[in-house]
Amino acid sequence: MSGGWAPLITCEHAGNAVPPEYHPFFAGREGLLASHRGFDLGALATAASLARAAGAPLLSVAFTRLLADHNRSIGHPRLFSDITKPLPRRTRQEILAACYVPHREAVIAKVTALRATGRRVLHIASHSFTPRLGDVVRHCDVGFLYDPKRAVEKAFCSRWLRELRCLDGDLILRRNYPYRGVTDGLVTVLRRRFGEAYIGMELEANQRFARGGDEALASINDHLAEALLRAMGRETGCAPPGMA
Repeated sequence: MSGGWAPLITCEHAGNAVPPEYHPFFAGREGLLASHRGFDLGALATAASLARAAGAPLLSVAFTRLLADHNRSIGHPRLFSDITKPLPRRTRQEILAACYVPHREAVIAKVTALRATGRRVLHIASHSFTPRLGDVVRHCDVGFLYDPKRAVEKAFCSRWLRELRCLDGDLILRRNYPYRGVTDGLVTVLRRRFGEAYIGMELEANQRFARGGDEALASINDHLAEALLRAMGRETGCAPPGMA
């Protein structure tokens, strides 16, 4: 395997669109579609910033996760939402074929193509989380989700985190928070499928940045992108050399 990274950026919860044929299921649920349950606010802008900086392909999903969650495997109990789970099996299968399967197949095809370059694939799935979930306040600005048993993945995330902390020491940065990096998800599936030629992680940004307006979101995205380039070895940073 030749040196360097082959980066890929994805965004599984980029939008909250509903195809016309499924509009009746969401009548009167506009507020739900606009909430954190409908999509990941700010995640697509972050993904685009990372992709531009790294010169990476970006694959995203415009359809709401309330149809079928693109970050859950087929058979997972939360693949379908409370809205779509009660629908007839045929309708659910049609939703998967139209709104779910194309993204999975596109990501697998892209990882396969990037592997063919002889470099290790670096897949970053851009997500965001609500600052408060129920009664729980999430004390985190950016979370880095990875498999701690995979040494290269752990080391890369640690380096990216350190570089980001050097750029903004006021940020609250956490590992495998607000979710665990080994739970069911697209990245977890791809780890099993592609093995050591692939490393994947989920980036979780607090939605407070997106809620704070364009300037606040652009600022954190710029820092995330610069820190990523440093972690990849494309720019000089504060973390020790190695890795790339």
